[in-house]
Order: sequence, then C-alpha cells, then structure tokens
Amino acid sequence: MSQFTFPAVGRRLLIGALLPLSGLAHAVGIQGEIRNLSVGQGKRALVLLTNLAQGRIVGMGNLQGNFFSLSIPDGFRPPVRPAGLCPGVRSTPSEPRTYVAEQLMVFQPARNAVTLLAQADHPHDPTRRSQWMYSDRVATIRGRCTGLNTHYDLTLRAGWNAVMTVSESGRFLVRNATPGLPYWTASKSLTPARTLFPGIFDGN
Repeated sequence: MSQFTFPAVGRRLLIGALLPLSGLAHAVGIQGEIRNLSVGQGKRALVLLTNLAQGRIVGMGNLQGNFFSLSIPDGFRPPVRPAGLCPGVRSTPSEPRTYVAEQLMVFQPARNAVTLLAQADHPHDPTRRSQWMYSDRVATIRGRCTGLNTHYDLTLRAGWNAVMTVSESGRFLVRNATPGLPYWTASKSLTPARTLFPGIFDGN
C-alpha cells in the first residue's frame, strides 16, 4: 500500500489475518493459500510484503505448493506518518500515525520475475480487498468523507492491522478485514524484476 491516505480507497488492498509465528521470536506473520497459482509460478519462489514507494521489503517467506507463510520482524519500526483523515471522518481518542505495506508479490529469483499477489473476494472483479496497516496507537475511525461516498468504521490497535475496503453500488466502506478471503496472483508476471523494482531488490 505509497503512503496510505484514508480518502484514497481505490488502491489495491491486500492482506488477511495477523498470526504469531511460533518458530520466530518476536515476529508476526501472514499465512495463506493462493487459489490460482499457475504451474511453475511457485517453483523456488518467495512471497514478499513490500512498500513499493519506499523500496522496502517489510516481510518475506517461502512458497510451498500453493501455500505461503511470511514473517514481519518485530524489530521493524515503520516510518509512520499522520493518517491524513478526510473532512467528515474523526478518530478517537486521537489521530494515529500510520504506515502501509501495500503490495504482496511472488518473486522467482531464477526467472528474475515477480507476480503481484492480492487478497480479495474475486481475482478480476473484487468487491472486498485487504491490506496491512501499522498504527502507532489504538484508534477508532468513523464517519463519511465530505462530498464523497466513502465511509469509515475502523478500529486500529497499536501495531499491524488488516484493513479492508468494501465497494458496493458506488459506496466504499473502509473497515477491519474479515478472515478467510482468498489470495490471487495477477495474470502476468513482471520481468526483469530487479530492473523494474531496483529499490526492492537493490540490484541483487
């Protein structure tokens, strides 16, 4: 998820459930199944959680068959910024500073290729999409953006949160994500990955 600003609900939202990883001290992680992984797409592949605007890998893990598990080190301190709530939306008891890891991707080092990965209710025409947001504090965000059909009913805890945008009949609702949404890969891989995303791969 560039810096996530709350009025911008049209961006791709990606993630699901935050889980403690028993094998990794002080780490949290994302686990899931990719429904439409093509033959060979997951061979010797990694799943990366990234902030593309800052060229940062937030978490990574292995892909085994159609299943992946990646970790976000607890020692990672996101460079948070004011949430930038739109007029008509209020946060109590105060406005949080947030950071968004906006993009999951499957990376195949041998092919120097990445395939974008999303968590949504449909691979091509989703109405629910999820994404990870870090908040520096507990906050409850509610209201409607003035002049827009965008509504918020969101409770953030201090730390990582799964946030979902629901679109229905021209109305957008930003809320806490519900578990169980499947993961889908984009139809085409992007290559050469190290050239297209130099900040992520640092030329390696």
